[in-house]
Amino acid sequence: MTGGQIVSALAQTLTYASPLLFAGLGELLSERVGVLNIGLEGQLLVGAFTAAYVSAISGSPSLGLMAAVVGSAATGGLFALFGVVMRRDQVIVGTTINFLALGLTGMLYRAWTTGQATAPITIPLPRLIGSGATSINALTIAALVLIPLAHLLLFRTRMGVALRATGEAPSAAAAAGISVTRLRVGVSVVNGALCGLGGAALAIGINSTFAEGMTGGRGFIALAVVVFGRWMPFGVLGAALLFAGADVLQSRLQASGALSLPYPIILAIPYVLTLAALAIRGARSRAPAALGRAFEQG
Repeated sequence: MTGGQIVSALAQTLTYASPLLFAGLGELLSERVGVLNIGLEGQLLVGAFTAAYVSAISGSPSLGLMAAVVGSAATGGLFALFGVVMRRDQVIVGTTINFLALGLTGMLYRAWTTGQATAPITIPLPRLIGSGATSINALTIAALVLIPLAHLLLFRTRMGVALRATGEAPSAAAAAGISVTRLRVGVSVVNGALCGLGGAALAIGINSTFAEGMTGGRGFIALAVVVFGRWMPFGVLGAALLFAGADVLQSRLQASGALSLPYPIILAIPYVLTLAALAIRGARSRAPAALGRAFEQG
């Protein structure tokens, strides 16, 4: 590879990592307070569709971005209602969110495109560096900036102490005056909002349109990113770059035809890497002690 090709691949990796970074950071905060939300795929889909639709009909990617944050935050609030406030099984609630979002966005997308010869094109986010698939936009920069901010929040502030205490010993946190339920609901909404940014990064940051199921399992990869990163912001960054690099590699291998392998095998590279990472790294990781456990505020 030439120097230009290496720089292009690195820029594309950073851009492809942004949806994983937003969703991974949201899930990191969620799991730090003891909430296991596997509905990231659905929240990303809601954000992607909302960003694409609003930016297309308004002509403004900024409005699309704000709509994506609001839409996915509402999805996070829906998860919090059932999974935190009503104390239903969080895995089942998250799975329901995924199926609901997949069906709802698919139905709305078909209604949107009815009678049109081609899929509607959205207004893409302005590119700060480069152009096309190898460009870097504002959401990519924002995702990278959020990493040190999340580290400071978790390990240098009183709020961070409350977040970590809630995920490790919610009873002790409640005894210290922390409203565990309120904190978990708030973080679940923040998780949804961050997934909205991730969906927007995918729909109007990387691509310029929406397609049914366009997240392609990125929500589940974001769950693996949190485990692989050992529930640390900079660990999430490293894991997201690793998986995004694998995604860029498989797309470039397809385009170049360098490997005489069947298309499905090349396409599976990021997902095989996800399984391998969970098998190797996940076995040695320790999740927050109260992860996924319902808590009733006394």
